[in-house]
Parts: sequence; structure tokens; C-alpha cells
Amino acid sequence: MRRWSARRRDERGAVAILVTVLALVLLLMAAFAVDLGNAYVAKRDSQKHADLAALAGGQGDNLPTPNSTRTCAYGAAGGAADQAVVDVAAYLQRALATSTPTAANLVDCALGNGEVFYGDLTWSAGQPNVTYDKNKLTVIPPNTHVDFGFADVIGVDGTDVNAQATVEIRSPRFSPLPFYAFTGCDYGPQTLQQPNNGHSADALMLYLPGDTNDATLTGVTPSSYPAGTPSGTLQPVDISGTNLTGVTEVGFFEPGNAVAGPAPVTTTAFTVGAGGTTIHLDDLPDQARGVTGVQQFWYVRVKKNGQWSPVYRTGNTLNAPQLTIGDPPLLCGQGSSSGNFGTLKLSNHVGGGQDKMGAANVALGLDHALNIYPVANRRADGTCSSAQPQTKLWPAEGTNCVQTDTGMSSNVATGGFLGVGSSAPSPSQSAPDPPGLLRKATTTTCGPGGTAATSVRMGVTINNDTLSCFFTSSTVHVGDIDNATYAGPVALSSDIYKSPRFGYVPVLPVQPSSGGSTNYQIIEFRPCFITDQPGSAMKGDPPSATNGLITDSNGVVSLEVIFINSNALPPPPTADGTTPWQGAGSKILQLVN
Repeated sequence: MRRWSARRRDERGAVAILVTVLALVLLLMAAFAVDLGNAYVAKRDSQKHADLAALAGGQGDNLPTPNSTRTCAYGAAGGAADQAVVDVAAYLQRALATSTPTAANLVDCALGNGEVFYGDLTWSAGQPNVTYDKNKLTVIPPNTHVDFGFADVIGVDGTDVNAQATVEIRSPRFSPLPFYAFTGCDYGPQTLQQPNNGHSADALMLYLPGDTNDATLTGVTPSSYPAGTPSGTLQPVDISGTNLTGVTEVGFFEPGNAVAGPAPVTTTAFTVGAGGTTIHLDDLPDQARGVTGVQQFWYVRVKKNGQWSPVYRTGNTLNAPQLTIGDPPLLCGQGSSSGNFGTLKLSNHVGGGQDKMGAANVALGLDHALNIYPVANRRADGTCSSAQPQTKLWPAEGTNCVQTDTGMSSNVATGGFLGVGSSAPSPSQSAPDPPGLLRKATTTTCGPGGTAATSVRMGVTINNDTLSCFFTSSTVHVGDIDNATYAGPVALSSDIYKSPRFGYVPVLPVQPSSGGSTNYQIIEFRPCFITDQPGSAMKGDPPSATNGLITDSNGVVSLEVIFINSNALPPPPTADGTTPWQGAGSKILQLVN
């Protein structure tokens, strides 16, 4: 009995020790559960603040950012005056209910008190690295210190938690047309014309170019006015020349592109000076589509004996003085030897040879996306090569470096736009629509009585929308939105995106040289519309007989487009997803990390 009692007392002591150890373990587990739970909540809150701060910094026009103004040891960062940095600081101060971090804190290259970078921030062996991207903004909020309670028993008094978030501006996915424009000739009306080596028409294409009389015009003074100058506030206008006695009308002519321009704006409110060497106007025509209301180059001619004065005197000496209203885009390349609006060399849509592939690119869109060449890797001469690390050559997805071809053959244009001829895409390629870009089904209502607008070319029915059909105001002119200076407001209906005549064209930084195999950077994309409407065109104006597509018995010989400012466009649809920012149209801000 004694031995049994002694063993029992020994076991009771073991149980007490075991309970003490287990209690300590449970206490430590509770410590880690509570303290780590607090750390998790703090980490989640910090990530929420990082996400919302990045969205605040990337809003509006803050992205794309200008080239980085500052560089930390780990890469490109923002500057304290950058609006993106200011907006991030403002959000964090509101969210954290504190006066810090300031914009200066966020750009001091110290991660602990928060930081803002342009691009992606990655980590390797505990070291940060930034890859610059003007379209991305990365935010690291200040570290949050979490004090531990239970864990302090074992000497762990707390921990710092941090987070990061990256936002990017993106564009709605679209298939650009396989053409190009180049800087300086990427706004206003332009022409793609056969023959490939340039235009066959006169350099200046005015209404009734064959009219002639004996009047010679040498100048107009003043020669320019701001757009929208109201009637009655202009200086008197004087036209100088010879043989002006007997003039019955003064006309202000808009230039055409591949065809003659529209009928002129005219006036009879003038006096002819003694000797017939001057014509004096107290004011310029100023009605709805008058001279002063349209940002345009106007050319002055006078009528005598029922005929307008000749456009040229001898050779290329202009007999129609130019009057400039506002800052209109240049009408590039008329009469040039190299053309002004060409095609991209993109082998696509297998089978049928180069012409058939080119026509399929027009009719069906590109098999692979085009993208903008990174700013940091651009060459001053506008060229690019496979030796540059950021170069993507066709047919890579996101191709940003392209070869060019001056002009477009009639065979490609006829097959691509009308679906007619040997180059037309096959039915299997183009189903369910018939072949030809302009034969695609559309729900736009630019025709009579709100019906679909159509015309017949080479025996097939094609879309016949006009650009001005999509104006949301009856006071807007084409000449208002086809230039680089247009800052808004939105002037076009969202229905424009449904029209097969609307598209985007990549812009190159320089005019490509004729021939050769040089590759060029894509620096942005410009929206355009296939039409020949003049700068004075307004809502309700009908299409011309050609509406930008000139054909003869052999096929398409000329295509006219108007490049417009993306500020005139409403937000585009995103049903097909998004792509990296294309430099045109609406920006879609997305969290990407």
C-alpha cells in the first residue's frame, strides 16, 4: 500500500507540470493568434490604402506622366510637384487622419515613410527595383507599426507591415487600320492615292479650277485672324492685284484633298479702288459656315464675266492669296512625289499573296495588336530595330516597330474596302459579313429619315456615313475638331464607333523615306474617319458624290480620311477588353498589382 501511494503522488506532480506547460503553450498560441491577427488586419488596411491611393494618383490627366523628374537608387520616381504625387499624399492624409505623409515624404527615396514611383516595383533578394513606365503609378504607403501584447512575453514587441499597389491607364481594345500618318501630317484631311508615287492632281484643288478671267491677285491684308472672331470686330480686309475693275463677287474657297473643294463663301459687300488694283472689304462673311467661324485655310478668288479668277498664273505661281483662320492642320503632300498617307507592311491572313493579305488586313482587321513604342527606348531619328530590347516586330503581339509602303495599290484598296476583285477576302474569312470593310453591317442612322446611310460602288452596297452626322451640336464644324489644338468638349456621338468608316491609325515620328526596309516607331494612334467633308461641314450636311472614296472602272483610286482630335470623342466601348494605353481616346484606369 505504501508503494502504491508513493507512485500516485509522483503522477499527480507530473500532471501539474504538464498542465503548466500546456497552459504556457496555449498562452503563446493565443499570443500569436491575437497579435498575428492584429498584424493581418493592419496589413489588409494598409493594402486597401495602397490601392485607393494609387487610384487617386492615377485619376484624370495624371497619367501618362511626363518623363520622370527624379531617380532613386532603385529606379524612376515621382517629383513632389507632380499632380499624381500630390493626389496620393492628399488621399493618405485623409485616410490616415494625419498631416503626413506629405508629397515631399513620398519622393525622398525612403520606403519606410511612403513612396511613389512611375512604373512597376519588383523585389529581388529583399531589394526593390523599378522598371519605368509612364503609364503606370506604383504607391507604397508609410509602414504601419503593430504593437504586440501577448507576444511581448517572449520578447517580440511588434512588427512593421507594408503594402504596395500599381495602377495603369489602358485603352479599349481596337483593331487599327493598316495605314500610317506621321507627325506634322496627322491631323486634318489626308489622302491615300493611286499612283503610289504621289498625286496626279494639281497641288491646290479648288472649286471650278478651270475658271479663268484676266484678274491677277497678289495678296490679302491682313492674311490671318483668330478662329471665331465675331463680325464687326475685324480689321478691314484689302485684296491687292491688277485688272480688278468689273469684279462682281469675291469668293473664299476651301481646298479639297483628292478632289476639288466645295463651292466658295461669297460676298458682294466690297468696293474696287481706282485703277482696279485693290478691293476693300469692311468685314468678312460671317454666317453659320462663314469664313471667320471655321478654322481653315481659305483662298481668295474674284469673279468677272461669270468666271472665277484662275488658281495659278504661270507655272506654280499661286493666283489665289491664302487667308488663314485659326491654326488649321496642314494639308500635307498634295502634288508631292512621295505621297502623304501610306500603308504598313504587315504580312497577315495566310494565303493569296501580298495583295490579298493587304486587302484582308483592311477588311477583317489585324491578327495581332499594335502598340506604342516605349518612350525610354526611342531614337531621335524615329527608327527602331530588333537590336533594341523593347522592339516588337510584326507579327509579335503588341508590335511597336513597323515597316512602311508609300501609297496603296488599287487592287488592295478595292478588295479591302469594297470586297471586289481578285484580292477580296474569301467568304470563309469574312463571315458573317460580306467581304470589304465598308460593306459591314451597321446600325448607324446617317441616311434619309434616320435610316442606314448607303451608296452603291462597283455594283455593291457600301456604308455612306459622314463625319458630321455624328455631331451632337448643330453649331460644330469639321474644322473645329480636326486639329491638334482642340481641347473639348466632346463633340461626337458614341454611335461613331459603330461606323465602319471610323478607325484608328498609328502615327510615326517622322515621314518615312521612299523604298528601303527601315523600321519606324509607333508613337501614338490617331482616330480618323473616311470622308471628304470640308472644314465648314456641319450636322445635317449630305455626303458628296464620292464621300472620300474615288473609284474608276478598274477599282478604288483614292481614299480620303480626316484625322480628328481624340478630345472630340466620347468614351469608347470596352466590350472587347483593354490593351495598354494607345495614346488616343478615353483612359481606363485599372489596378494591375
